[in-house]
This record gives sequence, C-alpha cells and structure tokens, in this order.
Amino acid sequence: MLDRSIGFDPKDREARPLGSRQRGFIALAEALVARGHKVEARRNGGIDLDHNAVAWRQLDSAMPPFGGDPVDRVLVWRDAELLRHPSIPDGVDCWLWFDGLAPELNADKARLALLETGALVIFVHEDQGKAFDGETAKRPVVIAPGACPAFAMASNMHWAFESRDDLAVTVANSKTGIAQIIRIWSAYVAPKAPDAVLEIYAADLFSAMAGETDDVSDELVDMVRENIDKGVRVCRPMPEGDMAERVANARVFLHHGKYGNDQVGQWICDAQAAATPVVSYGGVAKARVENGKTGYIVPDETAYGNLVTQLLSDRQIFASQSEAARSSRREWLDVAGALEKL
Repeated sequence: MLDRSIGFDPKDREARPLGSRQRGFIALAEALVARGHKVEARRNGGIDLDHNAVAWRQLDSAMPPFGGDPVDRVLVWRDAELLRHPSIPDGVDCWLWFDGLAPELNADKARLALLETGALVIFVHEDQGKAFDGETAKRPVVIAPGACPAFAMASNMHWAFESRDDLAVTVANSKTGIAQIIRIWSAYVAPKAPDAVLEIYAADLFSAMAGETDDVSDELVDMVRENIDKGVRVCRPMPEGDMAERVANARVFLHHGKYGNDQVGQWICDAQAAATPVVSYGGVAKARVENGKTGYIVPDETAYGNLVTQLLSDRQIFASQSEAARSSRREWLDVAGALEKL
C-alpha cells in the first residue's frame, strides 16, 4: 500500500487527530492483515516500525517491499502518479483507490500512469464513477469506504436513548457550512431543546476563538460567542478514540454537505457505525445515509432544524434511526473483503 499525503505513524491515531485520508489508510491496512494478508504500508514520512502486524515503511525507502519477496498486489491511495513509484515491482497488478474528483484523473500525468500500468481504478461511490470518462485498461469498479473500528466499539457503551447526552456533534472547518449550522441551531433547535449542546470540532475555528489565527472571519467568531448561552461549543479535534466516544455519546451527527469536495464521507460512516443518526443537506451523504432510516437528507433549514430537534428529544425516533444505523454499519473489514473479491 502506498500513500503520499502528510507524514504520519500508525500510533498517531491514538495520539493526535489525523485526517480522514490517513485514518482510512491505517484502518484498511489493519483490516487486510485481520483477514490473513501480509501487508506493507508505505507513507510519506514517519519511522519504520511494525504495528498491529502491519509493516510500516517510509515511502521512499531504498529497501524493496517485503525485503524482496514477491508482491501479489499494490494498492495506491488516491494519487495516480504513485503508480509509477520505483518501489512497485515490474508487472505486478495495481489498484488505485481514488477518493478525489473524477476529472483529476483526466490530467495528462494521471491518465498516462493509468494507461501505462493498466491499474484498476476503484471509486468510492457511483456518482463519482459516472463523472469519469477517461480511458483505462480495466473497467473501473465502485467500493464504498468503511467506518474505523473505534466508532463501532464505542457504540457498544451507548445503546439506549438515556445512555446518551442531549448532544449533537459536527466535525468540519470554517469553510464547510458551520455558520449555517449554528444559525439553524439558534433559530430552530435551541428554542425547543434548551438543554441540548452542539459540539463543533473544528481546528481552525478553535484556534480563532483562542486568538491564535486570523484566518477565520470575525463574523463567525462573533456568531459562536453570541450562541454560547444556547449550547454552542467549539472544541479542539481529538484523537480517534476520543472522537469516537463523543460521537457515540451524541444523539445526532450534523453534516452540511453543500460545501467542499469530500467524496468519502468518512465521518458519516463513523457516526453511523457509532449508531448515531446523521442529518445533512446532501453531497456525499446521499451515498452514505439511508434517508429516513439511518438519518435524513433535508431540503431546507426548517427541515434540518426540526429533524435535529426530533432526534435529540424523541426517544422512539432516535431508537429507530440509531438501531438502523448500527445494523447497517460498514467497516473497513468489509472493504477488505470486497477487495478480495476483485
């Protein structure tokens, strides 16, 4: 497995907040090992170590994969140009797990890498694949991502409505709809659920509230301060296990869906694995949420606010949605099984 993003070690998952791309890479490597495969995972930076039976190596290590033993398959994470990486043995079959915008694969270097290597492209939802019209040696396939195991484990401690706090959680940044979510909370949720709390996990907004950055608008900072008495809290993102506990302790996960280019919806997968229903305007949530069953895809602010309020306060509605989310959850172990079928 090859990834060229930020430098990280697998143990960072327990020590600091990692991006969805890195968390998924770690989870899939460990899932493949759990299904009996020998895995070497190379990434940009970090140290060489064996962790949870995965051999973690630096991307540009001079050592051949597995010390020179035969390689059955190479899985490249998102970056098509990595298909030409010198660590890949000649003639080995390659997969490209692609969670970006499909037109990126039409760039000259990406298209040439796909044609030269004959790699199989794996998209993460149907609409993403439909947007790709490039030529490949193999017909692309679609495999949905999975939830990270910490979230499924955390849900086991929070089965009942009463075992969860009167809490809504969202994970975002200041440019992905936080202002509208706060406005909806203030206008529609807080008046009907005055004891409820909205926790916003956003690194840039947290830094702005502490006066550590000016990259966030003053208007958004002022909006947060004006709604503190209505239960709005801005929190620093935490390591995966701590985030799993907070999401599993909530009665609803708030996703915007109209901003950004997220094709994975990792936090949506994680929330549902934690048996926490999701409310969203759409975007990638349309591919991850069973509307009306494991959450809701809504048309406007009124519907958004009313449904969040219902999940926070109505035991029967929450229980139905939560159990459906728990029953239909998909983990990276399931993704590994789907890859085996290829």
